[in-house]
Amino acid sequence: MLTNSFIKRSLFSVVFVGIFMSQHSFAQFTGNKKQKRVVGTNMPKYDRRLFHFGINIGTQITGVGLRTIPDLRALYPDTIYSITPVWTPGFTMGIETNLRLNENLDLRFTPQLTLTSRTLLYERPAGRVDKFEIEATFIEFPLYIKFKTNRINNFRAYVIGGGKYVYDISNKVQAENAADYPVKFRANDVQAEMGFGLDFYLPYFKFSTQIKGSWGFVNLHYPENNAYNRGIEGLYARSIFITFLFE
Repeated sequence: MLTNSFIKRSLFSVVFVGIFMSQHSFAQFTGNKKQKRVVGTNMPKYDRRLFHFGINIGTQITGVGLRTIPDLRALYPDTIYSITPVWTPGFTMGIETNLRLNENLDLRFTPQLTLTSRTLLYERPAGRVDKFEIEATFIEFPLYIKFKTNRINNFRAYVIGGGKYVYDISNKVQAENAADYPVKFRANDVQAEMGFGLDFYLPYFKFSTQIKGSWGFVNLHYPENNAYNRGIEGLYARSIFITFLFE
């Protein structure tokens, strides 16, 4: 189960790395006072390139947007008091392809692989809780518009937004041992994403930190005739990504 401490540690890591990189860039720009000179801007021609490429790695937390039937008591005698989705951490990595549109706009394509799981808790009579953790391996194809502020020395801030197609290559819809997976998610999804980040220009590469949220539009619920499924009307993807980019 995802804890508040995990979220706090992840956000702290992004902030810490961002502060470290900004101080490093600032130190490069100001130079040594004893030398009484200013070191030039790192990679001054970098943003003039039509294309540039990179890689990203990061962590993410996956949840589920859940819609249940109006009254779970209608499932009697298969009594279920509540169904609760749990946020679960995972890992993501991908390849960055960036097309410069103008000084402040980029078009970005970022195919990536995400390893995670989705977890549902079913509260039953006599204090019983049934937990189903469904592993997921996503191949994602996001397309974004990136809006950047003007560059200040070796720093930029930006916001990013767009959509992506997602395919779960480990989906259990056609699993032969279907009884082991009472709750299943469909494989195909379409999601919207939005986030913000910071770019830091270092001597030999650009480093970025980024936080994004994702919202799925497709109902992923795969209906089957068992108590765990009859209480569900809709399952929708939800994720938060904390990513580090090297370009």
